[in-house]
Amino acid sequence: MTSIMSVLKTLEQLVEAHKNLLDIMKEKRTILVEGNIDGLQSILLLESTCVDEILKLEENRMQFVREYLSVKGLVSRNFSLEELLQIENDESIKNKLHSLAKQLRQLIKEISFLNESNQELIQTSLSYVQYTISMHLRKEPSIGYGPNNKNRYMSLLDAKV
Repeated sequence: MTSIMSVLKTLEQLVEAHKNLLDIMKEKRTILVEGNIDGLQSILLLESTCVDEILKLEENRMQFVREYLSVKGLVSRNFSLEELLQIENDESIKNKLHSLAKQLRQLIKEISFLNESNQELIQTSLSYVQYTISMHLRKEPSIGYGPNNKNRYMSLLDAKV
């Protein structure tokens, strides 16, 4: 198999891996909304495995691009799809590269949006938990007498675990 065919195959695998990650992140969003902690732990494991697979595929892609460029007599540190599109002469391969690059960009955009949304959900949940805990914890009584001696509530960071 030629280097460019290896690049194409790896890009197709990257698209599939990103689709899997997108599905996992959609499921993660549902789990976050439900507040299912056990489900969250298992989905985080799946997410981590999928990210590891994507990183491995990306390393393979860079290696195949490096090999392809060396066959063409070029040296680069970038190894980007844009660089390949500029170098490649075969229109069918160029079209396939362009199509795969477009799919990857769209998937990454969707994954980034879901990731930000999930982070906001987690932050909201943490704020709610902190607020709830702070409502139940009383601050230690102040030393002194007088009308300023009121019960104060402590924040989560002041609580002793």
